[in-house]
Amino acid sequence: MTELLSGAAEVRVDERAGTISAVRLGGCWQPVRRVANRWVVETDWWRAPVRRHYLRLLLGGGAQLLRAEGGQSPPECVELYRDLDTGLWHWSRRYD
Repeated sequence: MTELLSGAAEVRVDERAGTISAVRLGGCWQPVRRVANRWVVETDWWRAPVRRHYLRLLLGGGAQLLRAEGGQSPPECVELYRDLDTGLWHWSRRYD
């Protein structure tokens, strides 16, 4: 199932690599395990332009995600976008 999200997203960027290293989700920082997909949307240039860089991320890892059984939790999949005009990050979707 897909949950549509909205609002500003807090991200940590690794300045050396130029990539997102963590996302604030549920009150705590979740490390980015992998960028699953990325794409750019540029549309409606003739009226109200939309210019966004989307990322689908697999989040998780670290001791905070260990289950009681001792296994590692599966990664969480979320989608965010960066508005290319303002530079701000926003939530788009959460997958389960």
